[in-house]
Amino acid sequence: MRDVKSVQIDTLLGRIPLFGGLSCDETFEVGKACQTLNLQKNDMLFRSGDGCSGLMIVMYGQVKVAFSSPQGTEKVVTILGAGQSFGQTELILDQPYRAHAQALDDTLVLQIAKTTILDLVTRNPGFTHNLLSSLSQQTHDLMVDLEGYTLCSGAKRVLTFLLREATNQESCQETTVIRLSAPKSVIASQLSLSPEHFSRTLHELSAQGLFTIQGRDIHINSISRLQLDLA
Repeated sequence: MRDVKSVQIDTLLGRIPLFGGLSCDETFEVGKACQTLNLQKNDMLFRSGDGCSGLMIVMYGQVKVAFSSPQGTEKVVTILGAGQSFGQTELILDQPYRAHAQALDDTLVLQIAKTTILDLVTRNPGFTHNLLSSLSQQTHDLMVDLEGYTLCSGAKRVLTFLLREATNQESCQETTVIRLSAPKSVIASQLSLSPEHFSRTLHELSAQGLFTIQGRDIHINSISRLQLDLA
Protein backbone atom coordinates (compact mmCIF):
# COMPACT_ATOMS: atom_id res chain seq x y z
CA MET A 1 0.00 0.00 0.00
CA ARG A 2 1.07 3.60 -0.56
CA ASP A 3 1.68 5.89 2.40
CA VAL A 4 -1.52 7.93 2.72
CA LYS A 5 0.42 10.67 4.55
CA SER A 6 2.41 11.30 1.37
CA VAL A 7 -0.72 12.03 -0.65
CA GLN A 8 -1.16 15.76 -1.33
CA ILE A 9 -4.92 16.12 -1.18
CA ASP A 10 -5.01 19.60 -2.74
CA THR A 11 -3.05 18.32 -5.74
CA LEU A 12 -5.28 15.28 -6.11
CA LEU A 13 -8.45 17.37 -5.98
CA GLY A 14 -7.07 19.64 -8.69
CA ARG A 15 -6.99 16.65 -11.06
CA ILE A 16 -10.69 15.85 -10.57
CA PRO A 17 -12.97 17.57 -13.15
CA LEU A 18 -15.70 17.98 -10.53
CA PHE A 19 -13.51 20.47 -8.67
CA GLY A 20 -12.18 22.26 -11.74
CA GLY A 21 -12.61 26.01 -11.40
CA LEU A 22 -12.39 26.16 -7.62
CA SER A 23 -10.13 28.85 -6.23
CA CYS A 24 -7.03 27.89 -4.25
CA ASP A 25 -8.80 28.89 -1.03
CA GLU A 26 -11.85 26.79 -1.90
CA THR A 27 -9.71 23.79 -2.81
CA PHE A 28 -7.88 24.18 0.49
CA GLU A 29 -11.18 24.23 2.40
CA VAL A 30 -12.39 21.12 0.56
CA GLY A 31 -9.09 19.42 1.36
CA LYS A 32 -9.57 20.13 5.07
CA ALA A 33 -12.99 18.45 4.89
CA CYS A 34 -11.55 15.27 3.35
CA GLN A 35 -11.17 11.99 5.16
CA THR A 36 -8.86 9.38 3.61
CA LEU A 37 -10.22 5.84 3.55
CA ASN A 38 -7.48 3.30 2.96
CA LEU A 39 -9.06 0.01 1.86
CA GLN A 40 -7.58 -3.40 1.25
CA LYS A 41 -8.94 -5.80 -1.35
CA ASN A 42 -12.48 -6.99 -0.47
CA ASP A 43 -12.96 -4.36 2.28
CA MET A 44 -16.49 -2.95 2.38
CA LEU A 45 -16.74 0.81 1.94
CA PHE A 46 -20.43 0.97 2.81
CA ARG A 47 -23.45 -1.33 2.91
CA SER A 48 -26.99 -0.96 1.66
CA GLY A 49 -28.96 1.12 4.16
CA ASP A 50 -25.94 3.03 5.49
CA GLY A 51 -26.35 6.78 5.65
CA CYS A 52 -24.41 8.96 3.21
CA SER A 53 -22.00 11.19 5.10
CA GLY A 54 -20.18 12.68 2.13
CA LEU A 55 -19.06 12.51 -1.48
CA MET A 56 -16.66 9.65 -2.33
CA ILE A 57 -13.81 9.90 -4.84
CA VAL A 58 -11.59 6.99 -5.86
CA MET A 59 -7.97 8.18 -5.94
CA TYR A 60 -6.44 4.82 -6.87
CA GLY A 61 -7.66 1.25 -6.97
CA GLN A 62 -11.17 0.08 -7.84
CA VAL A 63 -14.56 0.02 -6.13
CA LYS A 64 -17.44 -2.25 -7.08
CA VAL A 65 -20.96 -0.90 -6.50
CA ALA A 66 -23.56 -3.67 -6.42
CA PHE A 67 -26.94 -4.86 -5.17
CA SER A 68 -27.38 -8.09 -3.20
CA SER A 69 -30.48 -10.22 -2.76
CA PRO A 70 -31.36 -11.94 0.54
CA GLN A 71 -30.30 -15.18 -1.17
CA GLY A 72 -26.82 -13.80 -1.78
CA THR A 73 -27.16 -13.12 -5.51
CA GLU A 74 -25.19 -10.04 -6.55
CA LYS A 75 -25.79 -7.59 -9.42
CA VAL A 76 -22.88 -5.27 -10.15
CA VAL A 77 -24.05 -1.78 -11.11
CA THR A 78 -20.71 -0.20 -11.90
CA ILE A 79 -16.97 -0.47 -11.36
CA LEU A 80 -15.31 2.80 -10.37
CA GLY A 81 -11.66 3.63 -10.97
CA ALA A 82 -9.27 6.49 -10.26
CA GLY A 83 -10.84 9.94 -10.53
CA GLN A 84 -14.44 8.74 -10.44
CA SER A 85 -16.84 10.01 -7.80
CA PHE A 86 -20.00 8.52 -6.34
CA GLY A 87 -22.61 9.21 -3.69
CA GLN A 88 -23.88 12.40 -5.36
CA THR A 89 -27.47 11.18 -5.59
CA GLU A 90 -27.69 10.01 -1.98
CA LEU A 91 -26.02 13.20 -0.79
CA ILE A 92 -28.38 15.54 -2.63
CA LEU A 93 -31.52 13.53 -1.79
CA ASP A 94 -30.36 12.90 1.80
CA GLN A 95 -31.11 9.19 1.34
CA PRO A 96 -29.24 6.07 2.52
CA TYR A 97 -27.26 3.99 0.06
CA ARG A 98 -29.37 1.46 -1.84
CA ALA A 99 -26.33 -0.56 -2.94
CA HIS A 100 -23.10 -1.64 -1.30
CA ALA A 101 -19.55 -0.73 -2.29
CA GLN A 102 -16.52 -3.00 -1.99
CA ALA A 103 -12.85 -2.56 -2.90
CA LEU A 104 -11.68 -4.84 -5.70
CA ASP A 105 -8.05 -3.99 -5.03
CA ASP A 106 -5.99 -1.96 -2.58
CA THR A 107 -7.80 1.36 -2.85
CA LEU A 108 -7.65 4.92 -1.57
CA VAL A 109 -10.94 6.82 -1.35
CA LEU A 110 -11.41 10.43 -0.35
CA GLN A 111 -14.63 11.21 1.49
CA ILE A 112 -15.61 14.89 1.47
CA ALA A 113 -18.03 15.96 4.19
CA LYS A 114 -21.63 16.44 3.07
CA THR A 115 -21.84 19.91 4.62
CA THR A 116 -18.84 21.07 2.56
CA ILE A 117 -20.35 19.82 -0.70
CA LEU A 118 -23.75 21.39 0.03
CA ASP A 119 -22.05 24.67 0.92
CA LEU A 120 -20.24 24.68 -2.42
CA VAL A 121 -23.54 23.99 -4.21
CA THR A 122 -25.07 27.01 -2.48
CA ARG A 123 -22.34 29.54 -3.24
CA ASN A 124 -20.45 28.31 -6.32
CA PRO A 125 -22.45 28.07 -9.59
CA GLY A 126 -19.46 26.56 -11.41
CA PHE A 127 -19.24 23.69 -8.96
CA THR A 128 -23.01 23.18 -9.15
CA HIS A 129 -22.72 22.93 -12.95
CA ASN A 130 -19.93 20.37 -12.61
CA LEU A 131 -21.98 18.35 -10.13
CA LEU A 132 -25.01 18.37 -12.44
CA SER A 133 -22.79 17.30 -15.34
CA SER A 134 -21.44 14.43 -13.25
CA LEU A 135 -24.93 13.29 -12.28
CA SER A 136 -26.14 13.61 -15.87
CA GLN A 137 -23.24 11.50 -17.17
CA GLN A 138 -23.95 8.80 -14.59
CA THR A 139 -27.64 8.79 -15.56
CA HIS A 140 -26.74 8.59 -19.25
CA ASP A 141 -24.37 5.67 -18.65
CA LEU A 142 -27.02 3.83 -16.64
CA MET A 143 -29.57 4.33 -19.44
CA VAL A 144 -27.08 2.99 -22.01
CA ASP A 145 -26.44 -0.02 -19.78
CA LEU A 146 -30.18 -0.60 -19.26
CA GLU A 147 -30.76 -0.46 -23.01
CA GLY A 148 -28.05 -3.05 -23.52
CA TYR A 149 -29.34 -5.39 -20.82
CA THR A 150 -32.90 -5.36 -22.17
CA LEU A 151 -32.50 -5.04 -25.95
CA CYS A 152 -29.04 -6.22 -26.97
CA SER A 153 -27.54 -9.66 -27.36
CA GLY A 154 -24.71 -10.85 -25.16
CA ALA A 155 -22.24 -10.26 -28.00
CA LYS A 156 -23.30 -6.63 -28.39
CA ARG A 157 -23.07 -6.06 -24.64
CA VAL A 158 -19.52 -7.39 -24.62
CA LEU A 159 -18.53 -5.32 -27.67
CA THR A 160 -20.03 -2.18 -26.11
CA PHE A 161 -18.09 -2.83 -22.92
CA LEU A 162 -14.81 -3.34 -24.79
CA LEU A 163 -15.30 -0.20 -26.88
CA ARG A 164 -16.06 1.85 -23.77
CA GLU A 165 -12.94 0.53 -22.06
CA ALA A 166 -10.85 1.25 -25.15
CA THR A 167 -12.11 4.79 -25.72
CA ASN A 168 -11.62 5.63 -22.03
CA GLN A 169 -7.89 5.06 -22.44
CA GLU A 170 -5.71 8.13 -22.99
CA SER A 171 -3.76 6.40 -25.76
CA CYS A 172 -6.65 4.81 -27.65
CA GLN A 173 -5.69 4.06 -31.28
CA GLU A 174 -7.16 1.99 -34.12
CA THR A 175 -5.23 -1.02 -32.81
CA THR A 176 -5.11 -1.05 -29.04
CA VAL A 177 -4.82 -3.24 -25.97
CA ILE A 178 -7.11 -3.11 -22.97
CA ARG A 179 -6.71 -5.01 -19.73
CA LEU A 180 -9.67 -6.51 -17.90
CA SER A 181 -9.07 -4.67 -14.65
CA ALA A 182 -11.77 -6.55 -12.72
CA PRO A 183 -12.45 -10.28 -12.37
CA LYS A 184 -14.48 -11.73 -15.25
CA SER A 185 -17.27 -12.68 -12.84
CA VAL A 186 -17.63 -9.02 -11.80
CA ILE A 187 -17.64 -7.76 -15.39
CA ALA A 188 -20.16 -10.45 -16.34
CA SER A 189 -22.49 -9.34 -13.53
CA GLN A 190 -22.21 -5.74 -14.68
CA LEU A 191 -23.27 -6.85 -18.18
CA SER A 192 -26.09 -9.05 -16.78
CA LEU A 193 -24.41 -12.19 -18.13
CA SER A 194 -23.33 -15.35 -16.39
CA PRO A 195 -19.55 -15.77 -16.10
CA GLU A 196 -19.77 -18.76 -18.47
CA HIS A 197 -21.75 -16.75 -21.05
CA PHE A 198 -19.27 -13.86 -20.82
CA SER A 199 -16.23 -16.11 -21.32
CA ARG A 200 -17.90 -18.02 -24.17
CA THR A 201 -18.86 -14.77 -25.93
CA LEU A 202 -15.32 -13.40 -25.61
CA HIS A 203 -13.89 -16.49 -27.27
CA GLU A 204 -16.56 -16.52 -30.01
CA LEU A 205 -15.79 -12.88 -30.87
CA SER A 206 -12.08 -13.63 -30.77
CA ALA A 207 -12.61 -16.50 -33.21
CA GLN A 208 -14.17 -13.98 -35.63
CA GLY A 209 -10.89 -12.06 -35.66
CA LEU A 210 -12.15 -9.01 -33.78
CA PHE A 211 -9.47 -9.32 -31.11
CA THR A 212 -7.10 -11.76 -29.49
CA ILE A 213 -7.03 -12.72 -25.82
CA GLN A 214 -3.83 -13.11 -23.82
CA GLY A 215 -4.66 -13.65 -20.19
CA ARG A 216 -6.39 -10.48 -18.98
CA ASP A 217 -5.26 -8.48 -22.03
CA ILE A 218 -7.58 -7.97 -25.00
CA HIS A 219 -5.68 -7.02 -28.18
CA ILE A 220 -8.19 -5.21 -30.39
CA ASN A 221 -7.24 -5.45 -34.06
CA SER A 222 -9.52 -2.66 -35.30
CA ILE A 223 -11.63 -0.23 -33.29
CA SER A 224 -13.47 0.69 -36.52
CA ARG A 225 -14.48 -2.93 -37.12
CA LEU A 226 -15.85 -3.23 -33.58
CA GLN A 227 -17.89 -0.08 -34.17
CA LEU A 228 -19.22 -1.48 -37.44
CA ASP A 229 -20.26 -4.70 -35.72
CA LEU A 230 -22.29 -2.63 -33.25
CA ALA A 231 -23.98 -0.49 -35.92
